[in-house]
Amino acid sequence: MKPLFLIFGIFFISISSLFVAPQGFLWPGIAAIIEVGKRTVNPEELIYINPTSGVERDLFPIIFEAFANTMGVLTLALAVSVAIASAGTFLLWLAPEKWTTGVRSVTSLLSTIPDVMYVLSAQLVMVWIYTTFDWRAIEFTGAGTEDAILLPALVLAILPTIYFLHSMLDFVYEEKGQDYHELAVSKGMPKAHILILHISRNVLVKFVYQGKFIIGLTVSNLFIVEYLFNNFGMTAFLVEYAQPPVFFVTAMLFFIPIYLTLKLLEVFVFITTKQEVDL
Repeated sequence: MKPLFLIFGIFFISISSLFVAPQGFLWPGIAAIIEVGKRTVNPEELIYINPTSGVERDLFPIIFEAFANTMGVLTLALAVSVAIASAGTFLLWLAPEKWTTGVRSVTSLLSTIPDVMYVLSAQLVMVWIYTTFDWRAIEFTGAGTEDAILLPALVLAILPTIYFLHSMLDFVYEEKGQDYHELAVSKGMPKAHILILHISRNVLVKFVYQGKFIIGLTVSNLFIVEYLFNNFGMTAFLVEYAQPPVFFVTAMLFFIPIYLTLKLLEVFVFITTKQEVDL
């Protein structure tokens, strides 16, 4: 049932603009709503209109370029954040406990700062580096012939890295008080062995649930990053070219891979821990 609720929810959001007029709420009529539904059934025939130039273009296949740019930035950002947080957790597990306590305090403080501040601050720093040192090693914005991928992904990765690291450290150190940890220590097992083979498996379920929240947070910041870096991504079709049928098809194209990824995570967790999770 969840996929159906997702589809209907996206459809109702996509037609919400039909109910808005300069004078306030407007009932568009059943015929207008049915017309949107008919057009979404044949997405290959959809066109989008540039609100600035008024030029009409076919939605397909150009939307796949926007999809590739958006998913490239999102996937790279999440991969970088998980990798950094995992490496940080591993190193801090081996380090003196006072270091871990300090990092947990810092990440707890940083997680209270509004997410948009990280995006804006990071872009200002990048602009300063770019203009001061004329560093052109990577694409800075999507204003040229190619869209920027690496730099927006690194900026987008800042906040999920903080959240992932903070969550991992909390989950890992909650396990230190468990009997199996004390037993493993008494047997003389190396700390790295205990973390990788025992603790990580036990905290996986909690981490995946927290990861769902962090992915949602990252997606919300993704649209801000695409706008600030002038990238041609899904944001353009969800905000700038948001005719109801175009919005629906774009949102479905964007959220279905995320939904399927969460389902694959459920399978992975069940295979690994024999515990069922509902994401």
